[in-house]
Amino acid sequence: MENGAGAPPGAHRAPLPRAIASGMNAAPAPSHAPTAPRSRPQRVPPALLRGSEALQGQVVLEELRDDLGLLLFRSLRNVLIWTQLPVEERASAFAPGAAAGRQAEMEAAALPPELLAPLSVIAELLAAPYAVDERRLALACRRVALWAEDAGALGAALEFSQAAALVRPTAAALAYAVGRLARRRAEYDRAESWFARAIIQGRQSRDWRAYATAFSGLGNLHLQRGNFPAARRAHGRCLRAARRHALRELEGNALHDLFVTSYHAGEHGEAIQFAGQALAAYGPAHRQVPRLAYDLAYNWVLQGHFREALPVATALLPRFGTAAERLLVQGLICRAAGGSGDGAAFDGACAEVVAAGMAEATPDTYSGALVGAAHGAASLGRWALAEQMATRISAVAQERGEGELVIMADTILDAARRRQRTDVALQQETAGDTTVAAEFVSALAVR
Repeated sequence: MENGAGAPPGAHRAPLPRAIASGMNAAPAPSHAPTAPRSRPQRVPPALLRGSEALQGQVVLEELRDDLGLLLFRSLRNVLIWTQLPVEERASAFAPGAAAGRQAEMEAAALPPELLAPLSVIAELLAAPYAVDERRLALACRRVALWAEDAGALGAALEFSQAAALVRPTAAALAYAVGRLARRRAEYDRAESWFARAIIQGRQSRDWRAYATAFSGLGNLHLQRGNFPAARRAHGRCLRAARRHALRELEGNALHDLFVTSYHAGEHGEAIQFAGQALAAYGPAHRQVPRLAYDLAYNWVLQGHFREALPVATALLPRFGTAAERLLVQGLICRAAGGSGDGAAFDGACAEVVAAGMAEATPDTYSGALVGAAHGAASLGRWALAEQMATRISAVAQERGEGELVIMADTILDAARRRQRTDVALQQETAGDTTVAAEFVSALAVR
């Protein structure tokens, strides 16, 4: 995955499908064949610099409506002006005294500690635009972007990431960072243009990590759009690049992404193969294993493989630290335990879900956990509890504006009131892959 985040047995796993596996090497040309002309370097395509906004960077003012937002907007515009000027004109880019004025603004703004150093670097640009350390300036822009992303201001984060990429226009990793943020903001055309730029830059500079990761970003973009064949091709190219250049973690990320893509495309048997291969590539102690295990267990419960999902979901609890994450896992345990007829496991997890709803600070995963509890109760024939949970889901979902959950709650309510199940998966359990389940339980025990 993009955020990639002793190997277990893996001899039983099927090889990758031919569409993903590397092709055979071409046969060598005959000795009398003419020498092929050397190909020209591929031109780096221009990337989209803004979405629907009229002024580049105005999203900073829209997201941060205070003095800090104005200061960040001015700092961003300074960097953009500098990048757009020819080198010979940069010396006179800013008025005399601009640096001193900016320093006074910074002192009056009560900056967060994380922004003091990077904004000071950008302020130096005003004093000496003719003697700029491009690496240092790009790093300053990226640090502002990371702060904005942590603060939930994704538009500001995107603009400062883009500024960093414009300061260093040949850095593939910076281009990828722009694409990732644009994708998160659903600016798909903009994201695709930056991923394409990162792929070509990565190949030209032989930055194979950025090259492979850009294909991962492009694959996730296609997945987000619902284009599963294109997502599969992009993740396959990420996988081949990772294997060719011995990027072990990225190999695991690519296999993880192929698992998710296959799952969404309805190719569940192949998805399980990819999950097992991703686990082998990561190794049991890797930080991404709990995420992979959750995705797998969730996939299993949707297919009705409750007995495989339950031990994996239970083993996940010690690996997730935040209240929101643990609550999501408790909901998954409720659903798997109910489907497999384990009333004791259901009761324990359901009690945790109920307690979370009574807490002062309810995690944002509460509604998802309620869905798991409602399904689990229905599977066990506890219709009164299922109705109670579904009623609560509807109230929470309406409060949060989650239309899909409102529909789901109505379905569960109807089933509970009619004393019948509406999904065959709630009645009958199908056979799954117990071997893969055992491997994940073993891996989750490794710290």
